[in-house]
Amino acid sequence: MDKPVDEDQLGAATSAPARGYLYDAAGRDREVEVTPEALEQLHDRAILWIDIPGRDAAEIERVGALLQLDAVSVTALADPGASLRLDNYGVYLQFAALAAPDSSRAVEPGRRLNQDLRVDFVVGRNWVVTVHDQDVRYLRAFRGQDKADTETGALSAAALTASLLDWHLEGYFTEVSRIEAAVDEIDERILAAPSEAGLLEGILSIRRRISHLRRTLMAQRSVFYGLSRPDMGQSTDGDASAAFGSLSGRFERAVDEIEHTRDLIVGSFELFTSRSAQQTNDLVKALTFFTVIIGSTAAVAGLFGMNFDPPFFRTGSIGFFAVTLGLFALGLVAWVVGRKRRWI
Repeated sequence: MDKPVDEDQLGAATSAPARGYLYDAAGRDREVEVTPEALEQLHDRAILWIDIPGRDAAEIERVGALLQLDAVSVTALADPGASLRLDNYGVYLQFAALAAPDSSRAVEPGRRLNQDLRVDFVVGRNWVVTVHDQDVRYLRAFRGQDKADTETGALSAAALTASLLDWHLEGYFTEVSRIEAAVDEIDERILAAPSEAGLLEGILSIRRRISHLRRTLMAQRSVFYGLSRPDMGQSTDGDASAAFGSLSGRFERAVDEIEHTRDLIVGSFELFTSRSAQQTNDLVKALTFFTVIIGSTAAVAGLFGMNFDPPFFRTGSIGFFAVTLGLFALGLVAWVVGRKRRWI
């Protein structure tokens, strides 16, 4: 691109003017103003990507008028709470997707997670529009990979959109990797110190993350499956079905990965309960062993408290200390035997 791109501005949380990125395989990739002149530069080997951060209604209406979008379409783009349905407007497709929750950063207080991560797509024949509320990491990543002029303009708009959606799904794989690392960490804590405070809360927290991730992804099932239908390909170009077809398989793989993490956290809970039970059994075994020792010494002490007067009972202090020493020796021998046989 001719102009450097500030990644912090792409998809910023505040409203900003639409930004246009012209991928021209016959010329130079460059950032352009979203004006009628930018549309005039489009040809068979050029694609215009229009990104509208902040979901500003006035800016969406301006771009909608420029691209001759339907009024219902423009209204849906300005509404962050609209459904995730896939709509076919004849000359373009419109749908929305929910980016993977990013556990590496905190969500702003008072904002709904799904609303913050919603990205609306409008796909025409040689242009693509994206609308979102705040920073979307995979959009920045897609832009950041371009270090020089590319052949992206030779792609169709559907193929460019499919690439963006593939980056979109990659966010789910990344989050699954973070969850798996968290599961490994908590497993190590369980094995090292099963009685450590907060282990169960940690397991429940990871379980909630997995459930939320799965709900977010499954909410988009109709979109990913719908894009591969033959009738949707007629709204953009002939190779749309091929471009979108592989996404359904990628989507299924993401679902499988999340299901796998659910099995992992169930395994962590089973490990936690097993280690807790083992710790309880060890404690009960130790208590039982010491109870036997104490009971044995109590039996001997009780024997010497019987109402008989044998000569040994008249040995005075020597007999008292001899019996006490013998009981101590008995307990010590029992402890050594118990440790050697791993009873305690």
